Formats: sequence, C-alpha cells, structure tokens
Amino acid sequence: MTAGWVVAIVHICMMVCFLVPQTRGFMRQLIWPNLAFTLIVLLSFHKKWSREFVFSILLIACTGFFIDVIAVKTGYIFGYFQYGATLGYKLWETPLMMIVYWVILIYTSRQVAEMVAKDNFLVSIVAAGLMVLMDYFLEPFAVRNGLWSWNGGTVPMHNYIGWFVSAIIMQYIFCKSIKIPGNKLSLPVYLIQLGFYIGLFLLVK
Repeated sequence: MTAGWVVAIVHICMMVCFLVPQTRGFMRQLIWPNLAFTLIVLLSFHKKWSREFVFSILLIACTGFFIDVIAVKTGYIFGYFQYGATLGYKLWETPLMMIVYWVILIYTSRQVAEMVAKDNFLVSIVAAGLMVLMDYFLEPFAVRNGLWSWNGGTVPMHNYIGWFVSAIIMQYIFCKSIKIPGNKLSLPVYLIQLGFYIGLFLLVK
C-alpha cells in the first residue's frame, strides 16, 4: 500500500532525526504538521462519507478537545500537567492540534478493535486499551520534546486511569452513533505510530 509506506517512511525519517541531537530541534517543529498529514492520508481512505460520519468526527474532535481543556484547567481527569509550545497554537491553554490527535487515535483504535470484537461495549474496552497502550509509550517522548509536562516530573497513574475511562466513554458513543466501513489504512497507521513511540522509548534515554 503506497500511502501506508509513505506514512511509515515519514515516521522512520522522523525517528532517525530525533535520535540525532543536531536535528532534534528541527523535528520538534514538524510534530504537528506530521499529525495533520497523517490524518489527511488516513481519512482519504475512508470509504463512506456522510453527514452522520462528519457529525461523529466533529463530535469526537470537540469532545476530546474539551476533555483536554477541563483536564488542564482542573487536573481532575489526567492529573496536573501543562501543554508546551511544540504542538502549536493554543486555545484555553490547550493546543488545537489535540483535536487532530484525538480523531486519529479514536478512529484507528476503534477500527483495530473491531478486528477482534463486535459488541459495541467490547470494542470500546479493547479500543480504550489500545489508546492507553499508545499513551504509555508516547509519554516519555512528549515530555522530552515539550508537548506537555507533569507537575512533579513523573506521569501519574491517574493519567492512565483517566485515559482509559475517557476512551471507553468516547469509543462507546462513537460506536453507537455510526457504523463505519473498514479503512485499510487504520491498522498500519496505528502500528506505525505505536512503533514510532516504542522505538524512541527504547532508544532515547
């Protein structure tokens, strides 16, 4: 699949550049453009565009963003943290690029979960687990590169519990609101992003 290979090559090149101190700073500036590029490629392979699908995606985007806003303002959902400047323009202390990240992660993890489960609740649980797995390997990368920082310097268990509960709720609403056809790029995109974060988790200390 040409598009999958393009996304993979972009992430491999970025990972190599993040391993080189001289190019790491420049790569930080490309994090949010890469997220936007990945979402555009992913959704270009979505088979059935409808008003219901657009509404569902907008609902995910807005819900995810406002969960982040509440989390930043209160510390109740994920623990106390602050976003840095790496993800670009902020509204209410929350990068608008988090909208893109929520859509990518909710969409791909649901589609991967539907490969192993059919019941909406089971799909939601599996997808939420996949999202927490992604976040576990993302956290060190995010902190090192200024995406966000945690009060006290360590990621609290509160964060992963908050992610799991929030993800189950959002996934269940998404599953109940619309049935979507399989997107052949969803599994590759999920695995590429997971591999990117695992690679940097293992190679950068």
